[in-house]
Amino acid sequence: MTSEIKTSELDNDQVRRKAFLATVRKALGHDPEKPSPKPDSRPQRLDRLLRQVDIDSPQIVSRWIEKARSNGMTVVQADTQSVADSVIEYLRQQQVHSVMINFSANPAPSLESCLTHAGFELHHWGDTDCVEKAFQCDASVTDCRCAMADSGGFLVWSDSVFGRSTTLTTAVHIVLLPEDLIVADLIDAMPRMAADNHGAIPSYAVVINGPSKTSDIEMKLVTGVHGPKYVCAVVIKR
Repeated sequence: MTSEIKTSELDNDQVRRKAFLATVRKALGHDPEKPSPKPDSRPQRLDRLLRQVDIDSPQIVSRWIEKARSNGMTVVQADTQSVADSVIEYLRQQQVHSVMINFSANPAPSLESCLTHAGFELHHWGDTDCVEKAFQCDASVTDCRCAMADSGGFLVWSDSVFGRSTTLTTAVHIVLLPEDLIVADLIDAMPRMAADNHGAIPSYAVVINGPSKTSDIEMKLVTGVHGPKYVCAVVIKR
């Protein structure tokens, strides 16, 4: 009896599937009784329709800054000599004491010594207790893989040296962003992602567009629920 019920349910699913696909084929102008023809090649990509930002635009950096700020992110511009001062000033504004450091490629080599000299308690991703410390620290300072000018977001992914917790668990997240890592959009970011990950797309990649927000509860906007409440980007001029 059980076998007959399962067979009947399977037959009904197949009937519904065929009816659904026939409706789609008809809407596309094809014979609803025949499978849709397979295209000879992929459709041509029309950048004028897909892209909001031209890849050669001289306003890519300013566009990213404008979009990031509209997303609720604090953006500070600094040269290589003033990065540490900018980071320290923001940390003090947020009354931060302990900081988790996590760089896949450190764009400010002198930053850690400056933070230590300024009196901050530093912890590093990769230490034996780093996962626990990531939940205890007041802030994290990280780099990112690249940033997208069309959305004002930046891209991170975890690997053997970069931990996802450092962008999720602290109330304050500071990201160091060299100007030359800002690209037009994800169309340009995806090849960089593969190139930096031995030709493969990483298993965990996240676009961060600003402070964590949700309005799931009674449609009231709340920040800092699923991630940092404050996000600051230090854009480093080259």
